Amino acid sequence: MDLENRSRRLNLRIVGLPEGQEGDNVIKYSSKMIKKTFNTEHYENLLILDNAHKIGKKSGLQDKPRHLIVQFHFLQKKENILQAAKKLGMVEYEGCKFRFVPDYSRALLGLRKSFHNVISELFKKQLRPALLYPARLRI
Repeated sequence: MDLENRSRRLNLRIVGLPEGQEGDNVIKYSSKMIKKTFNTEHYENLLILDNAHKIGKKSGLQDKPRHLIVQFHFLQKKENILQAAKKLGMVEYEGCKFRFVPDYSRALLGLRKSFHNVISELFKKQLRPALLYPARLRI
């Protein structure tokens, strides 16, 4: 599990982007979207994306878009974008709302999901829990 997540550490997952929004050149669209969304025009030459693609099979349902995986060249740029996305929450670009999340393996997502009920109870008690990597709860 650790090896798989290490291989994904340069990846960022974009959830909620409608099908067909990215057009033919997914890397160019992703780069433009990130620059405009986070006002990173000063990253012009520093924001290098190695790869970008949709995952999963295309379904006939329009209300269930596939996730977009974007692979950054530099880890620090990916972390900067992820931190900015956490502050914004839901991001809007060209009338579409979506969010950025880290790209974790299915096994790790299952572990992290097991903390969901505990975290929601802690928030109800006015506590500020945090779920640290890989799946550790901090209160």
